[in-house]
Amino acid sequence: MTNNLDSVCEKKSTRFLQIPLKSTEQIYLIFLIPTLISCFVYIIHFSADLVVAIQHFKENNLVWGCCTICFMYAPAIAYFMLTVSRPDWWMSNDDKLTKGMFCWFCLQLCQLIGFVFFSLYRYAGLIVLSIEAIILSGKERTETLNIAAAPAAIELYFFLQAWFQAVPQALFQTHLLFRESSFHQTHQSAVVKVLSITISIVILAIQTTSFQRFESQRINGRKLPWAMWLKKYCIQELCDFEEGTPLKLSDKKENNPIDNSLEQPESVKVQHKDKEQCDSHISLDRQVSVTPPLPPKNVYITPPPTPLRGITTVTPLPIPDVPAPPRPDSICIVPKNAESEQLFTKVVSIAERKNNTIQDLKVPQRRYSAKGLEEDDPVGKFLSFLWWFFFILARILTIAIFYEFYPLYLSIVLGIHYGIMLIYLFYYTQYYDIITFFLNLWLGLVYIVSLIEYRIKFKYADKWVLPYYIFVLMQNTFLTLSWYFYADWDGFWYSYIFLVILGSMTLCVLSTIIYCALLKPKKRRIYTS
Repeated sequence: MTNNLDSVCEKKSTRFLQIPLKSTEQIYLIFLIPTLISCFVYIIHFSADLVVAIQHFKENNLVWGCCTICFMYAPAIAYFMLTVSRPDWWMSNDDKLTKGMFCWFCLQLCQLIGFVFFSLYRYAGLIVLSIEAIILSGKERTETLNIAAAPAAIELYFFLQAWFQAVPQALFQTHLLFRESSFHQTHQSAVVKVLSITISIVILAIQTTSFQRFESQRINGRKLPWAMWLKKYCIQELCDFEEGTPLKLSDKKENNPIDNSLEQPESVKVQHKDKEQCDSHISLDRQVSVTPPLPPKNVYITPPPTPLRGITTVTPLPIPDVPAPPRPDSICIVPKNAESEQLFTKVVSIAERKNNTIQDLKVPQRRYSAKGLEEDDPVGKFLSFLWWFFFILARILTIAIFYEFYPLYLSIVLGIHYGIMLIYLFYYTQYYDIITFFLNLWLGLVYIVSLIEYRIKFKYADKWVLPYYIFVLMQNTFLTLSWYFYADWDGFWYSYIFLVILGSMTLCVLSTIIYCALLKPKKRRIYTS
């Protein structure tokens, strides 16, 4: 495995249950298998939503069928608006030279209409590149992996799909599934709705797993999947994150002036002795002040003794034995080519050389660092996916069913939850502008269902995630027990869903404990300056 290949593979997880992976095994677990699973889930998700919409139209529910199709097109519309509004961010240099603005706009419009084919084309390209990387070796494998790992604009659509399609689709279809008394629905319609709800939660869990600690992993070198297309963040990431290196012990043997002086020949040493003698007679340049390094941490520094009150001693300055310097008007003019003038020019040249050598020395500076997080290994990602799947499943079912009995109380609870999330987001926001304002409003809605670390880095991640985790689980428990014991419900689905909610929260807690105890990624300290 070449050095370039090592640099490509080190950006991803290199271990499987603490066992080092070979390059081929890493390609299978990091590139090929996740791409196949994502493609399979996307096909089932689109097919299930399409069948649900057709089933609504067959049952003469035109409004529900139109709402289902609108949810399917919502992420594509959001992606189209984001890209077309700022073409200077999203157009590559090849697009500017070959296609132009009009052709690029027509391509984006075609992508809006046939978003399914562009998504499948992305998955097909990643599958082909992963298989080629397995077959090839050396430099060719490195180039293939670079192409496969390169960001693409379509990845923004996959990110928006979780929040603009999966969440509203799951809530809407769950709400319709429990309205048996208002209309008649067939067994086939119920099965398709359950499939659509389940796949929507799977997609939401996949994206939440990918972005649960994104900003912390971004410090360690991870980039946005669409960062190379978004020119505003492309330059920032290339400058900031590629220069960040982990803390390493400095090699003391390099640039050591003592060792270099021992290796110099004797003739050079004699010249240095002459320079020192001349410098002892006349010093014509200002000394360069070097700031001493700060003392290490946890070192006790003895303070100077405090003088006694009322007793002050001033050490008198000694009178110099050297006569006073002459006045400016009494300085004698030295004739040209005299010995003193030659000695003066020689001393000036020696002082300039010494000044240059002093300026070449590196002044010690304080280097700041930040804690970054490594990416999860394949087993850790799978367990984290299970954690968020059961978490989101219990959350979606709790919200949808409690709305059937107490919509007003649900609005109050979710409003309080949304307000707390907004307070946290705006408190830790670094830059305040109109884009950040609307982005925080959207993130507050995301935090009702799940939690992602995007655009705002959690200052105290463990102390923030755990209260959020307990807060949401307590909401689910109280809301579920309220409608189960006090609401007037009748039917098999309600008793079944009550058990599903409790079982999902139990499995969520168990998977979280195992993940945090055994498979949580390690932190790395990265130089930021």
